[in-house]
Amino acid sequence: MNDFHGRISDTTGSDSQLLTDPGPDGAYGTADDVTTTVGGSASVATTVQSARAAFLAQGGTQEASLFVGAGDLISASPFDSSVFRDEPTIEVLNAMGLDVSSVGNHEFDRGTEELRRISAATDDQYSDDVEACPATLGGEPFQAGVDGCFPDSTGADFHGTDYPYLAANVIDTASGQPMLPPYEVFDVGGGKKMALIGVVTKTTPTIVSPAGITDVEFIDEAEAVNRWVPVLQAQGIEAIGVLIHEGGENEGGDSLDVNGCDQLTGPIVDINADVSPAVDLIISGHSHQAYNCMVADPDGNPRLLTQAGFYGRLISDIRLVVDGTTGDVDRLCGIYQATNVPVTRNAPDPDIAAIVGYWQEASADAGDVVEGTATADIRRAQGTDANGNPVAVRDGESSLGNLVAQAQLEALQSPTYGDPVIAFMNPGGLRTDIAAGDVTYADLFAVQPFGNTVNAITLTGADIRGILEQQFQNPGGPRASNLRLGTSEGFAYSFDVAQPYGQRVDPTTITLNGTVIDPTATYRVVANSFLIAGGDSFTAFTNGTDPTTGPVDVDTAVAYFEDNSPVAPPAADHGTPDTFATAPAPAQGLGGSTTEPEPVGTVDATSGALGVAGAGFTCPAEPGDGGGNGTPGTPGTPGTQPVANPGNGIGTGQLANTGAATGQLTALGVGLLLAGGVATVAGYRRGRGVTQR
Repeated sequence: MNDFHGRISDTTGSDSQLLTDPGPDGAYGTADDVTTTVGGSASVATTVQSARAAFLAQGGTQEASLFVGAGDLISASPFDSSVFRDEPTIEVLNAMGLDVSSVGNHEFDRGTEELRRISAATDDQYSDDVEACPATLGGEPFQAGVDGCFPDSTGADFHGTDYPYLAANVIDTASGQPMLPPYEVFDVGGGKKMALIGVVTKTTPTIVSPAGITDVEFIDEAEAVNRWVPVLQAQGIEAIGVLIHEGGENEGGDSLDVNGCDQLTGPIVDINADVSPAVDLIISGHSHQAYNCMVADPDGNPRLLTQAGFYGRLISDIRLVVDGTTGDVDRLCGIYQATNVPVTRNAPDPDIAAIVGYWQEASADAGDVVEGTATADIRRAQGTDANGNPVAVRDGESSLGNLVAQAQLEALQSPTYGDPVIAFMNPGGLRTDIAAGDVTYADLFAVQPFGNTVNAITLTGADIRGILEQQFQNPGGPRASNLRLGTSEGFAYSFDVAQPYGQRVDPTTITLNGTVIDPTATYRVVANSFLIAGGDSFTAFTNGTDPTTGPVDVDTAVAYFEDNSPVAPPAADHGTPDTFATAPAPAQGLGGSTTEPEPVGTVDATSGALGVAGAGFTCPAEPGDGGGNGTPGTPGTPGTQPVANPGNGIGTGQLANTGAATGQLTALGVGLLLAGGVATVAGYRRGRGVTQR
């Protein structure tokens, strides 16, 4: 499961609707498409329990089944989790039996020390030496019940994760080693082991607050994976998978099919091409896409590469066989396929539902207070998905962004903060829209769930132009994407995205209340702590001087609605697109390059649900060999080898490695590695980035 983002409660609206069937005409994207209501942690648990039960009924074992994550399990979360520092989500994931996860970029939203605080499963390993309820955190006093360490549904204090977070490419600058374990080794039965290496997108420093990650460095994902593959092989481990919080998108004709993969594009394509052929599968995330791919590794052999969408709407069932002789995954002759499975709401797990109910009740008192009203929906910038449905985008100016910027500016209007005159708001900090009608504290918290403070700094007019230029970094900039900032009332500018990076905003059009901004003059500017620290590659903010820290961001929104209700959506017209006759002189100090970036990798692929043969790969073994040393259908000997049911087609000596039969996999009677399922696995040893101990 990837990109869960604390969706412990049932998702609502479009987040709860998943296209699951093309309907009678057999074509996705037409009027008879079938959608299903999905999501919610209690339903995730049930979906996985059903999968595991089917696997066990076929002769599988608990130890050969894993529940794994690919990052962003927490943060950017709804109110019922975020208000308690995502400790509710961690309690839920612990209760569901999560075995391991890679870190995601959002695991760094509150900084490395907070990540160390919650990652109790790795205490005293690598740089993780922070307790779940410390006396101090990052050199500041830590107040239990305020800063974290809230009583859980059993009445006990928060104890952190029961599962390890992996971070092979996040290097602690003091030691030169990963800040958290790079891999986890599992005994999967029959003397066989499997290792999972965890990495996160190397772009993390451009999308989290730099102030929180000053003690670590993010290196190339494939480079980090390849560093640890021979270390694992030296331990005799050949079955190796990767959990990576980076992804891509299926742009092929079957892109609406959650199990489709006609044409995969994006960063994950190049990463797959660079990752050692010894890696047997790649479970990805970050791009919030559903795809199920069989791609070629650098040696031309098949390799599964999957992603299960976002918010717990899907889980990926991945089935594979570990050869009893070699200890490696049999990718050519054994069962080797995957299915993305919808998380339906047929029978939510009552134990998980009870935990969720506890946190919903705990958050209700503060969250249900009405702070004001909205005359109409106040939205983020809007685009459309493949079905024509509206979706939030970040490359357009928005009413919500401008409203938040104005609220933050008004909150700091005093000599204490230097009487600021302009405010900016980053689009990634806006996590949901404000609906018309009564607006509660929970509604406002959901918009800005990160707990950033609102700060003031002094910038020159040239710095302000630099900030505006850094919105438009695609192509040519270090971020390679366009992010339109929200701005306060009275601020305006014109831009031409056809110009080179750094020359896309005309400085003569940058005005405040109709007066052109003077490049050499100074202005008092407001932004949240994420932007002030240069987050999202808005590095021009770091030129600021005389910083003053203000209130938490949600409190400024509360004050604005209390003072100004009913609130109408402001216009989203502060930035005006234009066509310049000549490009303005380049802005100074932006970094990056004005050259065109290299094209994003794209590869033709096949659905992983079709298996190896369906993807066009051929087993080199003689018919009947099965890739092992026996004959398909030969029963396993009880107590000597953990195979599935007799007659299942797995050769003697092969290990059935985990999970549940679903969809096309139901009749196969073999194991699976469950990515996004739930396991309550006990009694096996783990090795976290070191030789097992």
